[in-house]
Amino acid sequence: MKQPITTSKASSRAASGFWSDVSQLVKLRLSVTVVLSSVLAYLIALDPGASLSWWALFVLTAGGLLTAGAANALNEVLEKDYDKMMARTANRPLATGQWSTSDGVMAAGFMCLVGVTLLALFNPWTAFLGTFSLVSYAFVYTPMKRVSPAAVFVGAVPGALPALIGCTAAQGYISWLGFTLFVIQFFWQLPHFYAIGFLGYEDYKRAGFKLVLERNGKVDGNRLGRDAFWAAIALIPLAFVPFLLDFSSLSAAFGVAVIGALFSVVAFDFWRKPDRQTALRTMFASFLYIPLAFSTYWIDQLL
Repeated sequence: MKQPITTSKASSRAASGFWSDVSQLVKLRLSVTVVLSSVLAYLIALDPGASLSWWALFVLTAGGLLTAGAANALNEVLEKDYDKMMARTANRPLATGQWSTSDGVMAAGFMCLVGVTLLALFNPWTAFLGTFSLVSYAFVYTPMKRVSPAAVFVGAVPGALPALIGCTAAQGYISWLGFTLFVIQFFWQLPHFYAIGFLGYEDYKRAGFKLVLERNGKVDGNRLGRDAFWAAIALIPLAFVPFLLDFSSLSAAFGVAVIGALFSVVAFDFWRKPDRQTALRTMFASFLYIPLAFSTYWIDQLL
């Protein structure tokens, strides 16, 4: 009677380990954050008179998760030898050898095929933008990380495309609203990544990545903080663009501007005193900005 129980426990542990590996392969928390912005953008752009389709939300969420997961899996395939050198990535399945390169490529290919197909159910633009996001992230941003800090700006493009994809899924075309939300998400990513780059500098340097500015062989925290602050400042006037496009009320625009101003205060503190504590505050503040800002526009649409 004991053998089946032992086998069951072993199977349970194996399944748990498999899903843990998958979660790391697709960078699940990052992918969920990306898809959240896409879903919120979809809700913002949805015609107020149209009924909300839960099926459409499911398709957008699943398509976005799979496409983002494919991009992240390809990123890990290309960087598996470098991931071994960094503490925060050393336990990824490709870095440890638990998954082979072919396993990673096959998983990425499957997710890409299904994810882009789901996005195509909305319209050709969503499929194109999803594919462009994947290709630019995996094959432009990823290799550029070892060449120049300019990779941050390049990577911010595929990182901001989910907002445009969400709008395009709702509207059927690339609109000024979609482009505006894309620009907002683009500028948001800069302080978000500069804080992460500051915190992970030693790891990045050990692996040979040139993602952050240096001075005299050390991370240039002052310039990172300065650039994070000015990128956050840009979010304040951008908050009013949806109002000018007649997609939000003035009160919603002011609300998003206030959120941007609070984010800027945190980023200014990072500039004034670049250390682990201020960088962590900037990073955590960045996690809140997109959900709060986009939710403000969405709730405004419901009122």
